[in-house]
Amino acid sequence: MESSVSVTYVESAAMSQRKKTVIDILRDSDDFVSGEAISDVLGISRNAVHKHVKSLRKRGYRIVGVSRRGYRLEDEPSRLSMGHVTQRTENTMFGHSFRYHDEIESTNLEAKSLAMKGAPEGTVVVAEAQSAGRGRLGRRWTSPAGKGLLFSVILRPSLPMSEAHLLTIVAATAAADAIEKHVPARVAIKWPNDLFIGDRKVGGILMEVSGEQDEVDWIVLGIGLNVNTEFSELPVALRRTATSLKMVGGELVDRSDVLASLLLSLEVNYHAALRGGFEKALTAFRERDYLLSRTISVETRQGPVIGAAAGIDDRGALLVELPHRRVRSFHSGDVSVRH
Repeated sequence: MESSVSVTYVESAAMSQRKKTVIDILRDSDDFVSGEAISDVLGISRNAVHKHVKSLRKRGYRIVGVSRRGYRLEDEPSRLSMGHVTQRTENTMFGHSFRYHDEIESTNLEAKSLAMKGAPEGTVVVAEAQSAGRGRLGRRWTSPAGKGLLFSVILRPSLPMSEAHLLTIVAATAAADAIEKHVPARVAIKWPNDLFIGDRKVGGILMEVSGEQDEVDWIVLGIGLNVNTEFSELPVALRRTATSLKMVGGELVDRSDVLASLLLSLEVNYHAALRGGFEKALTAFRERDYLLSRTISVETRQGPVIGAAAGIDDRGALLVELPHRRVRSFHSGDVSVRH
């Protein structure tokens, strides 16, 4: 019987024919290839060759350049095995339609576009690299090509808009469960959507929703996870606050296996929430609450609010205990831990 799984491979327009030719030339040589030789083949200047090489390095190709000798390809970015992913997710809600990009502006942007065009629930958009990945509050999410997981899924739950935000909690707890199958460490959740191992962020979730007040039309849930990122590959500004599964466990992790685990866990938790409500997810979140009892600062339009994190309520709002035991709830806001 033929598989009903659809995997659409979408090649980035940024990967020009010239860049492909540079890679082919370097692949075919066991030694260095001069910039002049490459420029002769392509009919471009050596400076243009250098720009192509620089771009390819950003895409995960390890190309050594030595003066007077030229360039040599040392390593290529590892790619997800979509065959392995589809095999593990076959007959699940996330196992029927994948769009796999070598590079994309943002998986969430692509998934939103597909959702608006009527793409079915369970559609998965995966990318090896993003040129404009985003986290909460418009922050940029950066990940070296071929080292992390960057994907978004389309959901069409029968829920009122007032409950849609709770699916972030469902996704966070599902992701934490899945990650722990691949790394010997406890995963905590920093409200509302950051995944932590120890005191370092390993991943994050971005949810975007469309619909009317009484019912959701679609939800796009994006997950970014540092899997095999090395310390040296982290942006300098994040080296004190971020980590990866490889940095934690000390070994390379099969990204395809992690993606399949995440999708399977998300399906189980998503259906459980739709059938039985959000109490189970809220309980699971509370058991993983990174902020609980810490002194935190919540940024608001009126300025920062400082207090002790007191958990979350049944609507998923952050509870903060202020002086004189007054408790205030927050449904949104940027939270930082005060040391």
